[in-house]
Amino acid sequence: MLNARNLDDQTYEEIVKTAEGRLPWLCPVWTDHNAHDPGITILELMAWYKEMQQYHMNQFTDELRYKLLKLAGILRQPACPARCAVELGESPAARLAGERLETREGIPFELAQAIPACRPRIARIQVVQEGRRMDVGELLGDRHVTFQPFGERDGGASQLQIGFSQLGEGDLRLWFDVEPPAGAVRNPFAFAGQVPRLIRWTCEGAEKTELLQDETHALSMSGYVTLRAHGDWPAGAEGLYWLSLSLEDPGCEEWVRLSGLSAGRWPAIQQETWAESHLFQAPAQDGWTVCLEDALARDGELAVFIRTAQRWEQTSSWQSAAVQAGRLLEVDTSTAVQDGGENVLVVALDSVHSDRLLFDAKGLPGETFYLDLEGRKALSGSFTLLCDTLDRDGQIRPAFWRCVDDLYACGPRDRVFTYDPTRECITFGDGEHGALLRRGEGAVLAASLAVTYGSGGNIPSGTELVFPEDGERVCSQAARGGREQETADSAQARLLRELSTTRKCVSADDYERLAKETPGLRVAAAKALPGYDPDEPTGVSRLPTVTVVAVPAGAGKQPLPDRRFLEAVQNQMDRLRPIGTQVKVVPPVYVEIQAELTVRCMEDGIEDALRERLCAWLEQSGIGGTLQAGAAWAAAQAVPGVLQVREVNLRTTSPGCYQNEEGDILLPRRAIPKLGKIWVERLPDRGSVR
Repeated sequence: MLNARNLDDQTYEEIVKTAEGRLPWLCPVWTDHNAHDPGITILELMAWYKEMQQYHMNQFTDELRYKLLKLAGILRQPACPARCAVELGESPAARLAGERLETREGIPFELAQAIPACRPRIARIQVVQEGRRMDVGELLGDRHVTFQPFGERDGGASQLQIGFSQLGEGDLRLWFDVEPPAGAVRNPFAFAGQVPRLIRWTCEGAEKTELLQDETHALSMSGYVTLRAHGDWPAGAEGLYWLSLSLEDPGCEEWVRLSGLSAGRWPAIQQETWAESHLFQAPAQDGWTVCLEDALARDGELAVFIRTAQRWEQTSSWQSAAVQAGRLLEVDTSTAVQDGGENVLVVALDSVHSDRLLFDAKGLPGETFYLDLEGRKALSGSFTLLCDTLDRDGQIRPAFWRCVDDLYACGPRDRVFTYDPTRECITFGDGEHGALLRRGEGAVLAASLAVTYGSGGNIPSGTELVFPEDGERVCSQAARGGREQETADSAQARLLRELSTTRKCVSADDYERLAKETPGLRVAAAKALPGYDPDEPTGVSRLPTVTVVAVPAGAGKQPLPDRRFLEAVQNQMDRLRPIGTQVKVVPPVYVEIQAELTVRCMEDGIEDALRERLCAWLEQSGIGGTLQAGAAWAAAQAVPGVLQVREVNLRTTSPGCYQNEEGDILLPRRAIPKLGKIWVERLPDRGSVR
């Protein structure tokens, strides 16, 4: 590792003393070195200047670290808002997207989607298995109670049926609380359609049921499921509209456990939208109308622009009215260009903060504007400005400018700016790195801006939120995911982590680690066997081959992977393997181990404790290898209540296993040992005989 050199290694006094010591050799005729000499005054001035230079040269600023990290491919992670779901009651009030909610502490949230007045209502939730029906609706009221909607593996086919007393407007949207299983954590899914099991969703009586969106990935995690019933959906038994969930393929991993189900949960984001843009393609007519269906457009101030054949122009030929669905806008678009593109721009501004979102530009290089966000963080991914811009034909037209991390890599025509949350200011380019602004009043307008509290928006579950407009109170889930903009130290630590791990298969450990990281799977164990080919009679590969044994984190004592599981791991290995090496992913082979023990103990019922300890020992032995009788002896001796282990014999009748004269069992390379029968001979405690 390179050691950082200290460039600020001299004080002012040391610099002056060193310089004065060289004067007799540099200028022997200079004999007066006292403070009143003008030459000494100049020397002291240069010493002060040198001290200042070496101090600045020795500083390794965060700005420099960000640029060096960017060269290494590490970009700062921006601030991110927290997200949650709010539970609405029986209130018939409709809500627009972007409508505000607040906690008691004043932390604002916004609805991510519009909520219609007519919403579905769940009247019955039941599990049907072999003709028997069990109502589980009351169980879902207790968050500490979970149930399996599809039963056990050998319990026969079962269904989860949900009865609705009322259907809502549009598509059916349900929230499922899925209890995460114990053991291995599921890796993030690679794409939306990746599922570990197959579930059939049926709107009973409807012509067809279409699964539009499944955030749960077949009930593998909590999230929303959106369905659409084609044709009429008639009411069935008990006058309810029934939705049935059938498990067509259970897969090889955990069984689904539910702890909650709701048709009245809607997503919310911890952010405040101060500006938002809407683009439309409008025909040329005197009174073109459009409805802006969000809360900011309904309650805020509007700026309307028309794109003519020459440029974007702000127009005042419009009128609007607030309606239940949002804000109805009528615009004179007779001068709008008709070239098939978007020709109407509407910018909605928050009326409380609109006065600080419009700026007058002087057209100077590196021009800055102060933007007070009241302690919040700007979401840079959606932060855009509408600025008067000099185009290539010499005309000045409004154009969108985007927010970037720094201007150094930008060209003279790039329409970009930066925002510094520490100084709370917007900075534009100097004509060399980033384009120049054009001078004018109101030349800069915030077109899209949302602010957040970042990690301050992570609120606990059960927090009460209030709609300030009418005072309605709703309960929310825990808000998660809020974070601040990444610091230089965090980005540097992330770089070191990435450098310490490889995303290519080089060693056997890499094969095993990357197999366990297969997207969307819960992989309990993986074993890489270089040079082993299961398709060869001798097991020795003629070509460069690595066999990977993959074990799912499934239910039961001997989980085996199914076809989808093996294909997913195979695709992962093929993507990451070296060129010229073939990888074969195979399931494990379970080997039953029988044990005979002769022990001297003090307590009754020692057999259960011995079985538990030997099972744990076999689980720790992993895949393949050798089971040593001495290790089994030590595991049995460690059981509380066992005074002495006199004898331990391990046996197996599984093919491919070998046992030597010491009693050790050599397992096949892809074998996993499991404890079968166990015989325990108890010898009496000699102390008790006395």
